[in-house]
Amino acid sequence: MAFAPGRVNLIGEHVDYCGLPVLPAALSHGVALAFAARRDERVRCLTTEAGFDEVDFTLGQTPPAAGFGRYLAAAVAGVGAGRWTPASRAGLDGAIASDLPVAAGLSSSSAVVIAGALALLALRGRLTPGESLPREDAMRLAHDLAEAEHGVAIQGGAMDQSVCLGAAPGHALHIAFEPARWTPVPVDSGRFRFLAAYSGRRADKGGAAGAIFDERVRQAREALRVAREFLPHADSYPALVTAHPLPELLAAADGLPAPLAGRFRHVVSEAGRTSAAAKHLEDGDATAFGETLDASHESLRRDYAVSTPDLDELVRAARDAGALGARLTGAGLGGSAVILASPDREAAIRARLTERYYLPRGIAAPRGTHLLDATPSGPAALY
Repeated sequence: MAFAPGRVNLIGEHVDYCGLPVLPAALSHGVALAFAARRDERVRCLTTEAGFDEVDFTLGQTPPAAGFGRYLAAAVAGVGAGRWTPASRAGLDGAIASDLPVAAGLSSSSAVVIAGALALLALRGRLTPGESLPREDAMRLAHDLAEAEHGVAIQGGAMDQSVCLGAAPGHALHIAFEPARWTPVPVDSGRFRFLAAYSGRRADKGGAAGAIFDERVRQAREALRVAREFLPHADSYPALVTAHPLPELLAAADGLPAPLAGRFRHVVSEAGRTSAAAKHLEDGDATAFGETLDASHESLRRDYAVSTPDLDELVRAARDAGALGARLTGAGLGGSAVILASPDREAAIRARLTERYYLPRGIAAPRGTHLLDATPSGPAALY
C-alpha cells in the first residue's frame, strides 16, 4: 500500500514554473493506493471517489484522456524514464481511497501520481515497505513525475511532486529549482497555526481552469522574453531577481504591455515575498508572515487574475474571524485558501469557517509519502 499526502502552498504561487523558490507544506490528508502485481502489462484501478469510472489500460498504449487514470498514466511515464527503467514491466491491480477533496487546489492529482509511482517502484524491486528513497533519488523522481504530468495535465512546475516526496513532520519545505534544493523549515506551532480551507468551488485542471493556468504559464514566459529586451541578466527569472533589486523590476513592469505587466509584476514580487516569508517563519514572526499572505493574495487577484469571488469571500471570512493573514493557495481559479492563525484564535477561526467551508485536519503530515505492507485494517491504517 502506498500513501502520498496532499499539500498546501504557504507562499510562492505561480512561480515554480518560472524556476523560483516556493514554500509549501504537506497535509495530513492524502491518497492511499492498495495494489498488487499482475502477470501482464495491464493497469486496472478503481476508486471510492464518486463519479469516476474504473481505469483499465495497457502499458505502452495510449493512456486514458480523462479521469484519474491519466494521473496513473503519468506515474507510468515518469517511472519509465531512463534512470527508473526496470527489468520487469508488470502492471498492477489497484484501489484508491482519498480524503482530499477533488480539484480543491490541494494537489490530489499529484498525490495520485506519487502513490502510483511508489507502487510501480515497489513492484519492480526498486523500493520496499519502510524504505525511503535517498534524497537525490527523490529529487530526480519529483522532476521526472512533473515532466510526465505535462503530458496529461497542466504545464506546472515541480512544487507538488517535490513536497509530496520531501515532506518532513512539523516542517514546511523551502524548494529551490535552479539548482534543485530542498530545505526543511520548522513550523513553530506555538506561534504559527496554518489552516487550509476549501471554498467549495472546483478548480478543474481538465477544463477551463487548466486552460487559464496554461495561459498564465505562457504569459509569464512571454513577459520575461519582452523584459529581456531592456533588462540585463534576464535569461531566467532566478537570474533576473538576483541581479536586480525589486523596485527596479517593478518599475520595469510598467514598460510591458497589458496583461504581461501584471504577470511580470506578480512573479518578481512573489519571489521577494517567498524569501521574506521563509525568514519570518525562521524568526517566529507570525504577524509579518500574515502580512505577506495578504499581499500575495492581492497580487494574485489583481496582477495574475487567478482569484475568484468565492476565494475572495473565503479570505475575507478568515480575516474577519481573526486570522493573521490569508490567501488563495494552489493555482487558484477555485480551490482553497491557506490561513494563518495565532494559537489562541485557531479554534475560533476553525469553528467559524467550518460552518461554510471544508477544513482538512492540518499541515505537516506525520509520515508524508510512504510505502507499507497491506494489512487487514486497510487504508485507514495510513491515517
